[in-house]
Amino acid sequence: MAGVLTGLKDLFFAPIKEGVENGYEKPFRIGKAMEAKVSPKTSSAILFADDGAAESTSAEGETEIELGIDALANDVYAKLLGKQVVGGGVIDAVGDTAPNGALMFRSKKSNGKYKYIVYYKGNFQLPEEEYKTQGESVEYNTPKIKGVFVHSDTVLNAKGNGVKRWIQDEDDEGVDPAVLAKWFTEVQLPTATPTP
Repeated sequence: MAGVLTGLKDLFFAPIKEGVENGYEKPFRIGKAMEAKVSPKTSSAILFADDGAAESTSAEGETEIELGIDALANDVYAKLLGKQVVGGGVIDAVGDTAPNGALMFRSKKSNGKYKYIVYYKGNFQLPEEEYKTQGESVEYNTPKIKGVFVHSDTVLNAKGNGVKRWIQDEDDEGVDPAVLAKWFTEVQLPTATPTP
């Protein structure tokens, strides 16, 4: 049985870095996961000939991902968005550039196993912030942060095309448990990736 998705946990990000073995820095935790909304963008075209639809094709573009987390710590905010930390605080300045990197997370299934997901290249945007005064009852103000992810130009499939994401279900046949065990300690690359 494949199992139905029932959870979300372990949101990690690893900035892309040239000159290291797999092309990524060590992953760090973004925050405690509450939700992840994944919105892939596609476009399609239809060719009409002989008074009817004769051909159709579609193309995949970027994928927008919105993460809901419990809290966004200053050091994580700085690492995700390319900001400077001074005296424990974050400075937002003109010219700051969010680094590209890999996003990793996993989702628990109803059969107790996990689906593991990694997006290989993307970056995050400044989050919207909302502040409220405390009333008679406690309300949590939790942040959401959005990112845009595209096909990688360094992680390639066997045909030499850029890979956007890799999905591994823990209970699928042929899945290497050693790969899943290291999913959040270093960015895992598909074995079909050609060596340069």
